[in-house]
Amino acid sequence: MKNYYSKSSFSVKLITIGIVIVMGIVVFSILTLNETYGIIGGIIISIIILSALIYFYANSLRNILIGENYLTLKKNIGKIEIPFSDIIKIEKLDFSNLSMTYGSKGVFGYIGNTMDDSISMVNDRKNMVRIITNDKKYTISSERPIDLINDIRNVLQQRE
Repeated sequence: MKNYYSKSSFSVKLITIGIVIVMGIVVFSILTLNETYGIIGGIIISIIILSALIYFYANSLRNILIGENYLTLKKNIGKIEIPFSDIIKIEKLDFSNLSMTYGSKGVFGYIGNTMDDSISMVNDRKNMVRIITNDKKYTISSERPIDLINDIRNVLQQRE
């Protein structure tokens, strides 16, 4: 079983820290300073903000495991298993601005769905890989994208 890490780029770390600080200030100010919303409204808005941050943290890609039968995308909470038999194509993507239909544009990574209907779990836009399966497309990032692609292609060739 081979393991590839998906580390966050400097820009993702910077965006995440900035947004977490701003959201912390917003939550604090709503709960303590602003009487317009009241305590109940402040708590509800705070829960919504914190839930969004927890959701993006949970879905951020931590590492990629190449197993015997599955490619496993391990998130901070949970995982996605892709059977090798379902993989049609794997390719390296060039640095690009990911056009999201919904999701995070930098907070804990680029997480969500892109305009080309790909599930995005990208932490570093310079090291992106696209995996196309029978049903879905995944855009992920790895510290060593070329090695990851070569290892997956080797597994796919051995299975033929």
